[in-house]
Amino acid sequence: MYEWRKNVLITGATHFLAVNLAERLVKLGANVRAFIRYDYYNDIGLLDKLPIYVKNKIQVIHGSLTNPEAIDYAVKDTDIVFHFGMIDMVPSDTNAREYLETTVIGTFNMLNSARKYKVKKLVHISTAEVYGKVKNIPTDEECPLKALSPYVSIDISAEKLVEGYYSAFRLPVTIVRLFNVYGPMQSKNAIIPTIIIQGLIEPELLLGDMHAIRDFIYVDDVVTGLIKIVEIPESTGEVINLGSGQGISIGELSDKIIKLIGSDAKVTFDATRVRLQDHHIGQLVADITKAKNLLGWKPEVSLDNGLEQTIKFFRIYLNI
Repeated sequence: MYEWRKNVLITGATHFLAVNLAERLVKLGANVRAFIRYDYYNDIGLLDKLPIYVKNKIQVIHGSLTNPEAIDYAVKDTDIVFHFGMIDMVPSDTNAREYLETTVIGTFNMLNSARKYKVKKLVHISTAEVYGKVKNIPTDEECPLKALSPYVSIDISAEKLVEGYYSAFRLPVTIVRLFNVYGPMQSKNAIIPTIIIQGLIEPELLLGDMHAIRDFIYVDDVVTGLIKIVEIPESTGEVINLGSGQGISIGELSDKIIKLIGSDAKVTFDATRVRLQDHHIGQLVADITKAKNLLGWKPEVSLDNGLEQTIKFFRIYLNI
């Protein structure tokens, strides 16, 4: 059995998935460091919502991914790195230069420090949006990458840096491409929280492209997959999809959520809610054969059960 009493660093640790991962790792016995972008108030974001006994065991480091000295400080004496050099969502008004510097320069700094301090495993968290518009559904890891926006081109660039450090230096890395992760504590701007919140408090749901098909995977299953990537040595040097392997249209998803809430809200198309960076990607569904065969992993939480847990969280959040 894998021994998790190791020093683990999580960057981008205010991401809701990163927070769930931190909690699981603490419970496994890991010494967790959470690297968070510095702000004037030393805000620790969603980490503050963790149970007090978990939160008190997490060492918070404030800094910038673009600062190599800060990264060196965080990485020194670290065994495992989960690099969330990304944000929960990329709004259309995100500054592209800032995103470039944080994602690419930040990943470059992290790789250099990981090599310098001989990190045993670095898991780079990427996005399935790097596939762009695909012909083969479900989509496996061999699918060519296609940048449909400047932001996605930045994500691809970061992946290529990770790939280069593995090829040139045999740095022990794994690239993970996440499909649509959802669950409690997710940003209210993401699609499932958006539908849930509107369904709980509004008589009408305003949605964008209701025909788009996406692959939704519950946060607990993703955390399990990330942990298995560290536990399975054969994952080193690989690119691995983590998704449910099942697609559902946004329209069908909204109908399901409304039914689970017990609402009779009407769904209305709102063109202003179409995400520009999606570039009308019709379908994005994971082929998870590799994760199943290599990691012995498969999703355990059904969409209905995951949605019920997420609805429960937002009922409490909204005091409904």
